[in-house]
Order: sequence, then C-alpha cells, then structure tokens
Amino acid sequence: MRYPHATQARWPRRPLAAAAVLAALIVFPVSAGQAKADMVVSNLKCESLTNPLGLDELHPRLSWWLSSRQRGQVQTAYRVQVAGSSEALAKGKPDLWDSGRVASDQSIHVVYRGKPLTSRLRCWWRVRAWDRDGKPSAWSQPATWEMALLKPADWRAKWIGAVASQPDDEGGGPAPYLRREFTLRGSIRSARAYVCGLGYYELSLNGSRVGDHVLAPNQTDYDERGLRKLLYPVGNRTRKRVLYNVLDVTSLLRPGRNAVGLVLGNGWYNQRERRVEGWLWYGPPRAVLRIEVSYTDGGRQTLVTDETWQVAAGPITANSLFVGEDYDARLELRAWDRAGGALGAADAGAAWRPALVLAPPSGVLRAQVSPPDRVVRTLKPISVAHPKPDVAVYDLGENTAGWARIRVRGPRGSRLTLRFSEEQGGDYGQVDHYTLKGGGVEAWEPRFTWHGFRTVEVSGLEPGVELLSLEGRVVHSDVASAGAFSCSNPMLNRLQSAYLRTQLANLHGSVPSDCPHRERLGYTGDGQVTAESALWSLEMAPLLAKWIGDVGDAQDLTSGFVPHTAPFEGGGGGPAWGSALAIVPWTLYQLTGDRRVLETHFEGMKRWVRYLGTRTDADGIITHEEPGGWCLGDWCTPEPIKLSPELVNTCYYARVAQLTSQVASVLGHAPEARQYRALATRGAQAVNRRFLDTRAGRYADGRQGADLFPLAFGLVPPEHRKAILADVLRNLESRGGHLDTGILGTPLLLDVLTESGHTDRAYQSMTQTTFPGYGFPLSKGATTLWEDWNGGSSHNHPMFGSFSAWLYRSLAGIRPDPAHPGLKRVILRPETAPGLASAGAHHDGPYGRVSCRWRRTASGLSVSLTVPTNTTATLYLPASDPSAVTEGGIPAPKAGGVRCLSREGDRQVYLVGSGHYEFRAPQLPHH
Repeated sequence: MRYPHATQARWPRRPLAAAAVLAALIVFPVSAGQAKADMVVSNLKCESLTNPLGLDELHPRLSWWLSSRQRGQVQTAYRVQVAGSSEALAKGKPDLWDSGRVASDQSIHVVYRGKPLTSRLRCWWRVRAWDRDGKPSAWSQPATWEMALLKPADWRAKWIGAVASQPDDEGGGPAPYLRREFTLRGSIRSARAYVCGLGYYELSLNGSRVGDHVLAPNQTDYDERGLRKLLYPVGNRTRKRVLYNVLDVTSLLRPGRNAVGLVLGNGWYNQRERRVEGWLWYGPPRAVLRIEVSYTDGGRQTLVTDETWQVAAGPITANSLFVGEDYDARLELRAWDRAGGALGAADAGAAWRPALVLAPPSGVLRAQVSPPDRVVRTLKPISVAHPKPDVAVYDLGENTAGWARIRVRGPRGSRLTLRFSEEQGGDYGQVDHYTLKGGGVEAWEPRFTWHGFRTVEVSGLEPGVELLSLEGRVVHSDVASAGAFSCSNPMLNRLQSAYLRTQLANLHGSVPSDCPHRERLGYTGDGQVTAESALWSLEMAPLLAKWIGDVGDAQDLTSGFVPHTAPFEGGGGGPAWGSALAIVPWTLYQLTGDRRVLETHFEGMKRWVRYLGTRTDADGIITHEEPGGWCLGDWCTPEPIKLSPELVNTCYYARVAQLTSQVASVLGHAPEARQYRALATRGAQAVNRRFLDTRAGRYADGRQGADLFPLAFGLVPPEHRKAILADVLRNLESRGGHLDTGILGTPLLLDVLTESGHTDRAYQSMTQTTFPGYGFPLSKGATTLWEDWNGGSSHNHPMFGSFSAWLYRSLAGIRPDPAHPGLKRVILRPETAPGLASAGAHHDGPYGRVSCRWRRTASGLSVSLTVPTNTTATLYLPASDPSAVTEGGIPAPKAGGVRCLSREGDRQVYLVGSGHYEFRAPQLPHH
C-alpha cells in the first residue's frame, strides 16, 4: 500500500494541561473524592482474544477500548492489575501484577510484566485509565485468561490409536472410537480437558459432546513425513507444530463413575484420497488427552490417554476431506461414551480391544488460540427438484462450504447418496453416504469432512424411504465481523457480499484456502493478496497470525525457500507466493499495531530475501525458484498469460526487500535497514534495465499489468512515472475500461489509478458487467467469486477479493497511517466517483470503531465520521471553497476537536480528534 499523502500532515502532540503533566510524573493514590472521568474502559482482550482459555505466551499482551462523550479525548495514563483470583482483584490486592500508574497513551499490546506465569494458572485482570485532564476512569469490568500446559512434562499422557501403520494402497480407513471409564470423588470445583486428535477428533463425556468446535484441531504441519511423488522436489527442512484445545468440562463431570469418548477422523494427518500434489500423509489417526479435575477441598485428579483405553470400529466406515463420509447407522455404538455402556449388550457386539500406544508426532504441542471451525449458519433449501423418482436435488440458494444435515425414515439397510455440487454442476468427487438403521426417524450430519457446494443431490430414495428434511450447514473458522461497507451502487454491495461469503467459505482450520472443494490448500499467493481485505471486514488477526506462523514453519531453514502452500500440501506458484512471509506480517502491523509479529518473522523475511537473491541471472533478474519447480508471475489473467514472469518476480524481489528494510527500521536495526534498502534499489535497477522501454513509455508491452508492478512498488524512475501512468490509462481505454490483470495485478491497478487521481477509471473498471469484469459473474447469478474471469473453473475462490480493501480504503476512505500503525492515527480520504451517490464503511480496529460515510447533497458533499477515543484522524475533504466547509452547522475551524491544517490540491486537510463529526462541503465539479 502506497499513500503519497499519508505523512504530509503531522498531528503535533497535544500539550498536556499542567495537572496532567504532574500526574504523568508522579504516581499517587486516587482519593475517594477525586473527580472521575467520563471515559469508560471496555472490550478487554488478551492476545487479541476475549477471556482466552489456554495460552502458551509467557508475556501476554493486553488491550482495551476507551469511550468518552467528549471530543478529542485521549488516555494520558493507565493502570493494570492482575490477580490469581477474582476475590483478590475485587479487593484491590493484585498478587500477580500491579503496573501502577503508567504515564502513556498506549492502550493496545501492553505487555504483562508481573510474576512468572505457570501452567494452568488462571488470571483475573482489570484496567483504569486517566483522561487528558488527568481524571481517572472507573475500573473496567474484570476479564480473565488462563495458561495452558507450558512444559511437556505437564502432560504425562501417551498418544494412542487403533493401528500403527497402513499400506500405501489403502485409503484413510474407518474412524476409531476410543473410550475409558473413571471414578471421581467429592465436590468438583473445575475441570479442564487438554486434547488433540490427529487429523480430527470429537470428544464426549458421559454421553454429551464437549464444546461446539468441529474439524478440530486447527491444521498445521504436524509431523515428519515422507514427501513422495511430489509435482516437483521440495526439501523438508522445516519446523513442525501440533495444536491442542483447552476445554472447560466442569459441567459434564459428576462424582462417581464417568466415561470419556474420543472419535478420530483422518483429516489432513491421514489424507490419502487426493494425490495430485503428491503422497503427503503422515500416518493413521492418533490422540492425546489429559483431563484435570480440581476439587473444592483443594485436591486434584487427572485422567490421561494410555494403554488402559479401549478402541473399536464404529459407524463412520470411511471419512475423507476430499471425498466425504460414509456412515452406517446399523453399526452405531449405543451408550459407548457412558459409564457401563460399552461393556454391555447395547454395543451390538462391537469388538472392543486395548488401544495401541503410538509414536507422538514430532511437532511441538502448542495451545490453539486461533479461531476454531464451527457450524455458523443453517440454510433452508430454496427449491427441490426431482429429475428421477428416486432422486431429489436441493438448491440452497448460495455457494457455501460445510455439509448437509438430513432427517430420514425408511427400512433398515437402505442407503442414501448425497452428492455436493457448485453452481455450474461440478461435484469434485464430493459424496457422502448414509445407511439407515431403520425403526423410526433418523437424523445425521457428518463429523470429519466438509464440502464446497450449492446443491445437494440425494439418490437412493427408493419406495419406503422418506427424506423428511435436508438443511445446509455452513461451516468455517469462526471469525467475527469487524467491519462493513455499503454504497449506492447495488452491484458493488452484491460484490462485497459475494467476497465475504467466499472468504469465509475458505477459512478452515485457521488456514485461508484457495477453494473449499478441489484443492483446499493454503496457497500463500492467494493468502497474501487477500489479507488486507479480510482484515477490514473480519476479526482475522489471530487467524492470520497463526497462518503466517504456518508459512514460517514451512520455510526451508537451510535455503530460505518458502513453498507455495502452508501448511505445505504441495501446489505451485512463484516468488509472489512466498513473499507472503513479508507482506502479511507488514499488513498485520499496519492494521493492528502488532509489533511482535514483525519480531517473530524478521529472520524468516531476511532468509527469503537472501533466497531470492540466489535465484537471479547475471543481470539481477529472478529467473527460477527450486529446480524443476514453477516460477509463475501473475496468475489467472482474462486471456492467456503473456506477461513476463521475470518482470513480476523481480518486482516482488524489490518489494520484499523494501518491506524487510522497513521492518528493520521499526525494530531498530538501522544497518540492516540500509542493507535491504540497497537490495531493493538494485532490484529496481535490474527491472528498469531489462524491461523499461523509455521510447514507448512502458514496461515490456504494457499489457496484463506490466506497468503496474513497477508503478505500485515505487520502482519507476521519477522522470518516467508520468509516461508509464499514461500507458496504463491508454491500455485501459483500449479495452473499454475492462481490466486485463490477474490476481496480483488487479489490486495494483485499482490503487495506481486511485492514487494518481483517476478514481473514476478505477470505479469504471470495478463496475464492468461484461467479460472480463467483476460484474460478469454476478450477471450469471454467482453468489461467490470465481477462480477465473470466465467462470470455467472453481466458483468459490477468494483470490480476486483484493478489491474489498479498495472499497474500504478508497471509496469509503478509511486508511491506515503508515507512521502510526494500528490505526492510532487514521487517514480519512473518501474518494467520490461519477454516478456514485454515497459510500461508507466502518471498521472495529484495535482502538475502537472508526467510520467514514459520504453522500452527495444538493449543495455539495456530506461526510459523517467517527474517530475512536485515544486516536486521531487526518481528514482530506474534497471542497471547492474551504471557507464554506462546516461541521455540525458551524465553520469547521471553529468546531470542537477540529484543527485546520493545510490545502492540498483540491482537498482541505483537517486534524480531527476522537468523536463523531458531520462535515458539509461544497463539492468540486469533477467530484
């Protein structure tokens, strides 16, 4: 992201009142009679999570929102208290940490600096803040966090399963059912389950399922494995990691006899059905579990997985991510997870045997803090067709990801087949099977698979079989909404909805995938190009922090190569894909202020830049990656790709060197900042020597984004920038406003046009309804984004969703200030366009909700905006006559919280403190 105006107007530090200065220098208790501020502290988060259960971080970071009815309100100091009990905190006796009064405006990512944190420790915490006048707020409502198992020795559990190995020619196999009975004494105060099942697990206690997670735990590169029959050779000198869940099971246990059950799915750990990318499975399913019970008398009791557990086959006779699930209800193990149940006749003769103790995965066990998958919505069919007497086709009205839930009645042994298809009819081999047990109404939905689909074809409806209902269950990583965009153009609103539906359908296991059916892979190119869009609309920070950890794990620790999917499951790409390792942390830093993500991945960024430096020819042009591998430039242009991959890849080399230099500067590594800045300059020089045609005023032939990469990345010599931009405009005009770019060039086109003053051209390109254009799929009834512009492949690919960031940053005008990350200072620069009557958005950022909405009026432009407490904004307001600009009905310079800064081009620039504002401005004719 390049914003030429981002740093031209600086917000001078607000001079503190004398009392506030004194308060900043002296720590003193607040007397009972001291006036309280109207500022309220809320939305307490630990590691960007609300009351997390199970943290490995020994120095967690604490954040909070502030709100005030006063404009221009800021925090001048804070105090954090942390205690080991709610009682101690309420009494004002924090036994873990009392920060004291800290003179600071920091209200995000405040690092815990108290007593050392230990395994299973529960912490209660609260915050108070002082306003600009030195008045203290009331204490916040308390929040909590709980530590995980911090040492391997804490587990004292063994990995168990049904089989130790499987032949290569076998599929994933049936799901093992594991059980154990145990006795508890006395009154239970609390109980926790620490559990991991690979690939997936479902845990139950005394006949009740634990929690609402599905497809758990989140996907990582779990273990060492033989990477065989790959599309091209890739080394395996990588880090391994296994995530486990911490679950509160207090309410499910009772004194006396209890039973615990675990069902294991193949998931990614034993994915054998799709072998296009190679043979990438790890081994048969396995699980580890520790249940720890705390009694009211202070005692503790634990149960762990070991050789005393029992295992049996059950009704899930097959399960596969890419195919589906087979369920034979005749084989159900009734009461198997209840005390006494599995040893009686209710088992229908199931052959229970001792479970096997298996080798643990090599990955280090870490508590999962990224969002789990959940069933988030249920869809009712909008129509049902009957092409044959024994077939029914249900249309759910939208393309989605998840599965179907059915209610059926019929004879024992009847078998239904459920085939899942996209809008254009492709099923990608996605099929579930259900065999009836008979005897009444049966309800079923799968556990260990998901599908990408809009329609469900049910066959096997023979006489006597009655399908009572079918519903679509929408499943994805459970990320909350963090923003919304809308405007007066219905097509753009539909497009934004389609993007969100697509992005969510491609979040599973806290991995942003390319599609939910054919590949399901965390392509790094797709992920980096949509990261910003996802962050504006969704609470993606924990998910992306986890996923960029997967990318870092996948990097070859010797060569520095970053593969094209993470967790690595094969697949091809090029340098723009591996560059996610630099782009995503920087994007997170800009929008969330997360400095730690830069610290964590700085060494990996440097390794990646060094790797790219070894992939050049004598002229410094990137020509290859791994031997025999792909080295794509852009991808999925409307016409066959003619754009030089070497041009795109060398531009990315310069770009990631730039980013690595910026990260070095942020982290205080000045010599390395200079080193990588010099590498970026050499990359730019290589691009210009090879591809810049000074006579024609373009790069290469100027088509398919050839001009855009050097322009957007700041590689064009200043004396040629005007000519190169003119070539971009000529190319766009020659195509009637239609773009000709792929997944990488498209967002650059929108940004280059907007930043150069051609928002009208960007808007024209975005609103094309014929091929190739974003409106074309919508005209064909699409409810999600397509993989390619003509719709010939997948109809559920988020990689062209980068436009959503442009909607927020340009049409709504909400932009991060690179000099003040985390939206501590936000830039509000709404861009109007011919034919657009209004646009706006809000975003719930680290400090609170920021919003900007504009609409045309008979007299000009109306702009409504909200700036969170403890932040400021720089407003660039289009106005033909600055003296006629009003805020709240009075001249803007006289309005509270508003300071007039300067005139820049056709915009009046204001500095705006926190609060809500209503600006009115006479608009320029061309706006």
